Amino acid sequence: MFSEIFLNLLLALIFGATIGLERESTKQGESRVGSVGGIRTYALISLTGALAGIFFIHDIHSVALFIVGGFLLLLISYYTIEAISTRAFGITSELSAFLTFFIGLLLMMEIIPLPVTVAIFVILVFITSLKARTTKLVAGISRNEVQSFISYAIIALVALPVLPDYSYKLKDLPFLAEMLQGFNVELGQFDTLDLINPRKIWMIVVLITGIDVFGYILSKMVGDKSGFALTSFMAGFVSSTSTTQSLALRSNKTKYINHLVGAAVLANLASFLQIFLLVGPLNGKWLISIGPSILLMILAAGLISFYFFRMKEPDEPESSEPKKEASIFSLMPALKFAGLLIIIKIVTKICLILFGQAGFVVSSVIASFAGIDAIIVTLADMAGPTITFKFAFLTFILINATNLLSKSVYSYIQGNKQFALKF
Repeated sequence: MFSEIFLNLLLALIFGATIGLERESTKQGESRVGSVGGIRTYALISLTGALAGIFFIHDIHSVALFIVGGFLLLLISYYTIEAISTRAFGITSELSAFLTFFIGLLLMMEIIPLPVTVAIFVILVFITSLKARTTKLVAGISRNEVQSFISYAIIALVALPVLPDYSYKLKDLPFLAEMLQGFNVELGQFDTLDLINPRKIWMIVVLITGIDVFGYILSKMVGDKSGFALTSFMAGFVSSTSTTQSLALRSNKTKYINHLVGAAVLANLASFLQIFLLVGPLNGKWLISIGPSILLMILAAGLISFYFFRMKEPDEPESSEPKKEASIFSLMPALKFAGLLIIIKIVTKICLILFGQAGFVVSSVIASFAGIDAIIVTLADMAGPTITFKFAFLTFILINATNLLSKSVYSYIQGNKQFALKF
């Protein structure tokens, strides 16, 4: 018991001192007015929280509440006096102090797992260390950018949650059934054909526009090259097809084509890595058989991406004319792409209904124009019991080749021609 208390006290001191070190380094070269303190202050704050935790776990609640109440009163008084005297109403330092106290309390009471407490500590240090970058980022934000962020928030946070997560079928559209019957067309087995899932389709729109938005934010913080590389890699785990489409659209607005091609290849590398996550839990034996091919695809994608990132970009000539502010993202191309996916998926379902098992390869190839995740999961389920590993592997190679070809076609239609040819 004593050893656990001592260890938690030591952790509280280390965490508090680390937070104080970050706060003190942030204030270097700035006015120290409004700063709660440095290494010693935050170490003591965390230690105070840990002491309150000791009294709580030993059921001495009156003393524990006195410590907590006293700390909060001291913190509120400090903020009030500083706000009145300096007319500065920011509360970052005060919130950091409160969370430091809270971390010390959590370490001692152990009401949540230690890794969660450590995660809170790491997030706190990370957020407080972003001041210089966020200040620079906010200073360069225009009204047009703010409007774009608000528009994306409406698309992602307002529209998406209210859309039904339901796959509508032909039988759910009675007016269509009546119209077809008027032409003596019987629905038959097409009655249960899935047409559209509004939420899933809108998710594609959110993803395509989101890549532009988050890529823009990261590019402001770490530069165009690194920003879109990071965003594209993460988005590739969700949909490399949508990511490539978004980068192709962006290629119309910049001359930095090589960097965008590198980011697109990086997104596809992420999709290759995702195959391990999709197939592994479902069919380990088939994963072993296709593993070498996937590793070769990952290696090739990594080398190609590195090559394009290393290529020099043309210098854009300076223009004396003022640049017009362009929107951060474009909604209409994303809607067109979502509509194309709907058509492809409907055609795929029709092929399955008409041709059954004989049309499996045909339907898989058609479906790969929209994405390969669902097909890979299907192959993993069928490889072994229903189809041979060899047939599943050949289908796997075919759908990947078709998917890459479809991305090139999408890029050529809606993106810069150089981007499409290099990709």
